[in-house]
Amino acid sequence: MRQFLLDSELAPLQKMSVTGKNFRYLAQVLRLAEGGSFEGRLPSGKLCTLVVVERTKSEMILQRAAENAQPNADVPSASGSTIEGGMSASLVAQNKAACILPDGTCCGYGAPIWLLQCMPKASKLDDIVRQCTEIGVEKIFLIASDRSVAKTDNANNSSLKLERWNRIIKEARQQSASPVATALYAPAEIKEVLKTLKDCLEQRRTENGVDAEEKTAFLVMTEAPLHRKGLHELLKSKPSPVVLAVGSEGGISPAELEMLTEFGFEPLHFSTNVLRSETAAIYGVSAVQSIMTEFSLWQCKE
Repeated sequence: MRQFLLDSELAPLQKMSVTGKNFRYLAQVLRLAEGGSFEGRLPSGKLCTLVVVERTKSEMILQRAAENAQPNADVPSASGSTIEGGMSASLVAQNKAACILPDGTCCGYGAPIWLLQCMPKASKLDDIVRQCTEIGVEKIFLIASDRSVAKTDNANNSSLKLERWNRIIKEARQQSASPVATALYAPAEIKEVLKTLKDCLEQRRTENGVDAEEKTAFLVMTEAPLHRKGLHELLKSKPSPVVLAVGSEGGISPAELEMLTEFGFEPLHFSTNVLRSETAAIYGVSAVQSIMTEFSLWQCKE
């Protein structure tokens, strides 16, 4: 674990109790003893140092260290006991490609990436959610598409699935030290998802003071080469965010592709093999992030 995500804000020197699954992980996996310290991330996105001030057989009392406090060198920290020499959350936070919002939170690397994912089978979707969180995708919108094998269930089952996916996001952020608070939106029909997408874009402009003229790139991955533009050309205006739509097993239906096109999505085809849905999502997101983080190193020729 590279960082511990807190569910509520914690003031300097304030204490909190940890029990259950989180206690077992800190005590048995990280082997933290009294005096040990590790990095925590507050809901506000800020990193802090957490110190173990008391430990029993079933509970651990943590205290947020004072600002600029140094770890106790005499007691092994989480990084010292399990990931010595690895990247810590504080080192990840120094990434110069990070996109920082006016409130100080990180929303991605190179550009915020939003994924519109037509729902594949459950196990595949778990992998997509986990790996996109590790990469730093800011928003994941789930589409109950025409060709989705998995459809929306009753309210109770949908709630349980959302809880599982949000748990996967939390675990992936803790393991990857991602400063991006990946948000997942419940499965819905494509019309409803596009409406939510529009609302999120408007909210981003108003809440974060984003320039109204800032361009958003809308891309939909297609198996057929429907467009001659390459990814570099599609991203040459340095858009923010980049919205990427990916189909489920069987791809995106013609009716859904038409709706996406009317919304402003442009076809994106990669000259490679036929990709599974879960592979396509990671491939597309990674390609976009790689190009945007290295934007200053390349130039698209007219």
